[in-house]
This record gives sequence, C-alpha cells and structure tokens, in this order.
Amino acid sequence: MEIKFEEEQKRAAVYDDGKLIGQCVYEDKGDHWIITTTKVDPAYGGQGLGRKLVDTVVSAAREKGVRLRATCSYAAKVLKSRPAIVFAASFLVTMLIFAAFGYAPFGLKSVAGADANIQYLDLFAYLKDVLAGKNSATYTMSALLGGDEVATFAYYLMSPLNLLVVFFKKRQLPIFYDILLALKLSLSASSMAIFLKQRFPKITGKFQLFLAMSYAFCQYNIAQSCNILWLDGVYLLPLILLGIYQLVAVNKRKGFFLLTISIACSMVFNWYTGLINIIFSAIWLVVEEVFYLYEGSYEQKALLKRLGGYISAVFLGLALSAFIFLPNYVSLKSGARSTFDWDLLKPDLINNPFTAIGKLGLNVMSDSTNVSLYCGSIVVIAVFALFFSKELTARFKTIMALLGLGMLLLFYWQPANFAFSLFKLVDSYWSRYSYLGIFILIFMAGIFFSQVKDKVQPLLFGTAAYLTIFIIQNWKNLTSKGVVYTVLSTALTAGLLIFYEKAGKKGMQKLALFALAGLLLTEFAYNAKKLWATYKDDYKVARVDEFAAYSSQQEKQISALQKYDSGAYRVSQTSTRLKLRLNLTAAYNEGLAYNYWPIASYVSSQDPKQLKFLESVGYRSAAERVTIVNTSVLGADSLLGVKYVLTGQDFPGLEKTSLPAANGKSVYRNPYALPLAFSSQNDVNNPVFEGNPFAYQEAAYSQLLGKKVKLYKQVAYKKTVQAGKVTYVLNSKDKKNPLYGNLPWSQAGDNVLEINGKVLSNYAGWLSPSVFSIPVQKETKVTLKTKTPNAYQAQFYQLDLQKLAKASQEIQARAIKQISFKGPRITFSAIGKKGKASYAYLEVPVKSGWKATNNGKKAEISSYLGTFMKFKLKPGINKIQLTYTIPKLKLGSLISGLAALVLLLVAFWPKIRQRSQK
Repeated sequence: MEIKFEEEQKRAAVYDDGKLIGQCVYEDKGDHWIITTTKVDPAYGGQGLGRKLVDTVVSAAREKGVRLRATCSYAAKVLKSRPAIVFAASFLVTMLIFAAFGYAPFGLKSVAGADANIQYLDLFAYLKDVLAGKNSATYTMSALLGGDEVATFAYYLMSPLNLLVVFFKKRQLPIFYDILLALKLSLSASSMAIFLKQRFPKITGKFQLFLAMSYAFCQYNIAQSCNILWLDGVYLLPLILLGIYQLVAVNKRKGFFLLTISIACSMVFNWYTGLINIIFSAIWLVVEEVFYLYEGSYEQKALLKRLGGYISAVFLGLALSAFIFLPNYVSLKSGARSTFDWDLLKPDLINNPFTAIGKLGLNVMSDSTNVSLYCGSIVVIAVFALFFSKELTARFKTIMALLGLGMLLLFYWQPANFAFSLFKLVDSYWSRYSYLGIFILIFMAGIFFSQVKDKVQPLLFGTAAYLTIFIIQNWKNLTSKGVVYTVLSTALTAGLLIFYEKAGKKGMQKLALFALAGLLLTEFAYNAKKLWATYKDDYKVARVDEFAAYSSQQEKQISALQKYDSGAYRVSQTSTRLKLRLNLTAAYNEGLAYNYWPIASYVSSQDPKQLKFLESVGYRSAAERVTIVNTSVLGADSLLGVKYVLTGQDFPGLEKTSLPAANGKSVYRNPYALPLAFSSQNDVNNPVFEGNPFAYQEAAYSQLLGKKVKLYKQVAYKKTVQAGKVTYVLNSKDKKNPLYGNLPWSQAGDNVLEINGKVLSNYAGWLSPSVFSIPVQKETKVTLKTKTPNAYQAQFYQLDLQKLAKASQEIQARAIKQISFKGPRITFSAIGKKGKASYAYLEVPVKSGWKATNNGKKAEISSYLGTFMKFKLKPGINKIQLTYTIPKLKLGSLISGLAALVLLLVAFWPKIRQRSQK
C-alpha cells in the first residue's frame, strides 16, 4: 500500500497495487482548507487508513501555511476528551481504595513501605528544604560526610510532580506520598488512553477506559508503589511508543517531536527507567515496522529514513536531558557501584518462559525466576481470545505469537534480563521492568477490542484456554485465595463480556458494562490490598501519626541544638525513626531530612572513598549503599568531628546536655571531637587499613599529632564454643573507659549478638554493625548465636579516655576558628609558620568539583586519611576560598541548550523555508 498526496485532485489517496482503496478529499478556500470526505474500502478499514489520510492532509496544510476547518488532528481530539476522563476516573478509584483500606489521606496508614519508608520520605524532606533555600542541591554536608547530590536528584527527585511537596509540611510527607502515587497512577492511565485511541482508532471509549485503567493498576505499579520514582517511566512509555508509531506509520514529523520530547522527559524524570524505555523503544521500532510492512509495501529508502528519524530523536532526546544526565553519569562513574556485572551475561534461560501464564493472577509477586504481568482479567482474556478469532489471518496471528514469545524472553532469557537490568545484578524488587511486558499485553488486548467484530466465540475459547493453563500451573496451590479469586473473576469477566456482545438492547449492555466496571474495580482493590501488605513485616509501612510525631520532635530537637551551638560540627545518633527486628534500622537519611551534618547515609550512589574510610574507623557499609551507625565509637566519632550524639544510652565519655530529649533520645556532647578545620606542621598521609579499626584510629591520630599515639588497650578474653553459639568472657573491670568489640567475619549469616545476656542486634548480616559498644559488668560476656563459630576473629579493645583527651586537646588547640560553610562555598583563614612546612586540614571530602584559591591565587587540594582535604600553607596569613561546581554541569547544560535550539529550528523550519521561498 502507498499513500500519495495529490494536490491537483485536492486529496490524499492510498493505493494497493495501483487500486484506489481510500481517499481524503479537501476544498481549497485560499487561506484555509476544508476536509469534505474521507472514505476507505471496508476490506481495509481495520488498519487506520482513514486517520493516516487525514494526517497526510493536515501535514500538507501545515507545510503550505494554511489552516484547516471542519477537522482537527486526532491528538487534539483525544486531549480534549478521553484522557482527562480516564485521569479523573483513575484518581477517584485510587482514592476509593485508599479510603476503603485506611490509607492516607483518609486513614493512618501510608503506602510508603520498604524503600519509600527507609529512604524516600527523608529525601522528600531534603527536597523541601532545598526548595525553601535551607539546604543546597549543589553541595551539602547533610549527605554522609559531605558531597554533591546530583546522583540523588537524578535518580530520586527530578520528577516535576515532586515539586508539590512545597504544599506539605515534613510531618505530612506520608500523606504527600500517597497523593503522589495517585497522581502517577492516573497519569499512567491517561497516557495509555492517548496511546490506545491513536493507535487503535476503532476502539470504543468503554474498552479504552478499561484497558487504560488496567495499565494504571497493573501488578508492577502496585507492587512498586514503594519505588514511586520508577513510575514516571511507566506513564511516559506509552507516549514514547506512540511517537514511534507516528514516526513509522502516520506522520514522521509529529512522531519525531513526540518521541524526542518523551525520551527527554523520561531521562530527566528518572534516568533508570528512562534508559529502560530507550532500550525497549528500539525493540518497539522493529515491532511497528513489522506491522507497517504487513499492512503496506516495502520501501528500503523510506525504511532507512524512518530509522534515521528514530536515531535522531533518541539522540536529541538524550541531548535535551544532558543538563542532568551528564553530571549524573560522571557522578555514577566515580561512585561505589560504578562497574557492570559482566559475569551475569550468559546465554541461558532463567526459567521456563511459559510459567509466566501461571503468574497472571491476583496477589502474585515477581521473584528472581518468575515475572508477574497481571493487569486485569479483561486483558488476559482478550490476549488469549485474539488467537481464536477467525477474522484475523494466520499470518497476523503468527506475528502476535512471536510478539508474545518475545515478551516472555525479555524476562526469561538471561542476556535480555541483564540488558534491561542495566548491566547490574538485581537482588530485590523483581522485576524492575515488567511494565514493558504489561504494555505488550494491553497492546494485544487493544488489537482484539478494536479489530475483532465477532468476539463471542473467541472470548469463550480464549478464557477456557487461559484458565486451563492457569489451573494446571497452580495445581498445588489450587485452594489459595489468589488462585480461587483469579479463576472466579476471570470466568465472571468473560461471562459479562459475552453478555455485553450478545445483548441486543442498550439498557442491557449498559448493565453489563456497569457490572464489568465493578468487577474490574474489585480486582484492582483486592490486588492492591494484598500487594501493599507485602512489605509491612520487613520495613513496615509508614504510619501517618507515628511519622508526624517523630518528625515534629526531631525537627524541634535539631533546631534547639543548632541554636545551642551554631558552630560547624557533625551529629550522630544511635537510633532512628524506623526500628526493625533485633534493634537494626535502615533509615539513615535523617541528616538530609532534618538538615544536620551526619556520618550516615543510604542512597544508591555513594562516594567509595567515604565508605572505605568509615569502614576503616569501625562503621561498616552494606551493599555499597548504606553506612551502619547505631552506636557511638568514641575514637572514630572524635576523629570525624562528631560533637553531639543523639542517644537514649549513657556512653562513657559523653556528657549529657540540658537540651530536651526527643523520640527517646537525649543530646550528648562529645568533648573529644576534633574541629572540622585545623592547622598543623605535620604532613598527614593515608594510613593503611589492615582489618583492625582500632589500630587504624591510632594510626590516624598518630599522623595528625606527628608522634605515635596509643589510645586503645587490647582486652584479653576467654572463648567457649557450644552448640549453636560462641561466648567471649572479657577480662576487664574498668567501667569508666569505653569497651568495644568487633568480630570480623569470613562468612555472613543470620546470627544474633548478645551483650551480658541482652540481645543487641543481628550480626554479620544485612544492616548489622561491625564495631559494637560493651557495658562493663562484674562478668562481661559477649555471646554470638551462630552456626559458624569459626567464621569470626575477635577484637576487643578498651579506649583510654585520658589519652584521647590529651590527643584531641592538642589538635583542638590548633583549630581554625574563622571558617564559613555556605553550601558550595567554604572560606577560612589559616596562618603558616615561617621556616617550617605548615598545613591546613579540612574535614570535607575531596571531590573533583572543588576549586580552591589561596589569597586569590589558585591553590592545590590534596587529601589526607584518603578522604579529607589538605592544603599546604604559605608563611603568614592564608585566606583560602573553596567553591564547588558540579562536574560537567555547564557542559551538560550547554548540550541541552543546543539541543533545544535544534528542536526549535526543526519545528519552525517549514515556515522559515516558506518565507525564504517568497
């Protein structure tokens, strides 16, 4: 088939082997055209030719600079009607589900569970401070030991919907989170409605609504509600793929712009799902080309043009996002998790792909070997029914079967799984890209509801085929509620669909549709209730009242502390808002949330130097993402400049202040804390960590003081091993000096650590500490309940507070007091000795974005302790100014600006060319 614009006949016409099979005729009225008729041969009516012909006339009119009357583009029609209705309906359904099950804003529960509870609520609090000018996005000391947060913003916070946080107080963030989820679910439905209407113009509004809402409330969106940052990719995917369809089959120009802008938005809002969408868009280009060639004739030149248009759109979209993606890429390259896991690239099948059919049910989570693509029984029925329709050719069904098989291989063929996992090991939240498979299922359902007229027999056979396979694959769990409800709901849905098709009266059809809508809503609600409950035991679901109480108290306590002491110092705490089993926690972003300078953090991209240094002094990291700080290691805290500790325990050496307690934590002062800036004649380098954090601390203090310092005394112990546990009885009666233990392990395990008969925490596992504090008693015991007693090398040391005081006082006497920290700018003055080498030490991490001047001239920044800044001083006064610029931000912004100019030039090129011709 070939579409031609025939100016003499005033029409766009489509030919099949020279035969005219359709035309769109218009009248030329000078300054405007009027489309009079659009006709297509009924035999070709299911291929969207009428729309293609109208769009051809629309494009010709625009190129000639004339207006059209009595018609408008399909996009304009859709934007004025169906998407808004779908959005409103989806938002209302979400609110009804929230109200029914006691979620905010109607109840005290929140869908902010797992990572949302651990990380995102605190990150939204940080964003709120940034927008209010109370913290900095360029550089902040509130993240670990200090750094830029470009990677945090690019991954977690760039969605424009997040700006709505300004209308909520910090204590209301769980409510904000739920509303944000409702908005993203509704946008997913709305964008899918746009796609369905334009891709399948014959689909009725009723089934467009059902399929669009099935996309919004699909398994992925509900299961990943705790990872709300990924949902931006979900609602942008249909627009990206619609752009590809338009580029291939409708209007190359319109498709180019939609594809470019959608890709740019996807990359800006969340680069992770943005890259997933781009990879999938290349596959979808092939899919749409297959459909286009199936419907028309093959032209190599035109095919190459479309390929060129696709590649140009992708690169221009990436260029538009360069202002955030390029700095983020640089940050990720220098991060702790910068390498790809190439050893995972094996040409194997993860599992039998067809087991996915048994997972197409209610209350099913994806796991490491199986994917759940559930998106409503109406979608599953339509997909299976498609293959039983006599109206579709065998050739077309073969294409559909290959599309379905390809969809399964996306998840079960290891190379595809590896690629869509962005070349990294994924060990949680499976499957992070399953919304791609769900999109394909809804696409196939869209074909069924738009192209199949006689639906009764296909629905009957399709339902029987699906339920037979589903029951067989779930035979062992046939009595489980999820399986029973899936079977019942599927059978009822099929019955209502058949009743609708056979009902002769509109009243009966409306009754069937209302019943179908109610059944679909029941499915959505039941599935949401079960999947949202999945994370309540591991990381809990944030409760509105508990979060509000904790947040209010924490804000007041930090504010009181900062009024009490307005200097520059770090703050640590031994417990957080989130309390997990065995006294562990994962909420390590409270420094960002409440705007103080911590020594802990939990984000996906961490500075490896900072993690290594913290592990060297006794605060281990887990999965290269999180630092574990749930005690006070006084020697390490002092070295890090931790002047205050928020804790409910009395630790030897810490002094309780008069500040009010909050959340069970009082404010303790550490009199031994080193200043964050000091000068010295000692040239401090980088001690080597050899597995003993106490020895490393001593080596660090020794270098700072220029002499050997012995701060710790090794404590002898008696070890006994019994069935399932190992016990250490320590030989120390000194209660005045802090006693610490460390049990470096060669094998991780789910062990329990007890101190003097009381459970302290899990040990040698996820989120467990390394160094722990030990209260001294008449008989001090450390017991580890473990199946592998020989996997540990015990280290027990007692800190000498008098020696620590002497060491810290020497360094405190050399403190640089005239220092200013203002976000990305630090200034201080230091005096260099004449005739001796002098150095200034600043406990701010070395980063490539820092530029320094000394008395107005460029100064070199070197490092000490492998982490912090060191400056060589000149004799006399040294006025040092540090300015931080996010690496590649200017270059990325320049690229984005140039890309925007190119896009504008392409947009206005027809008018520019038209004027130049005149």
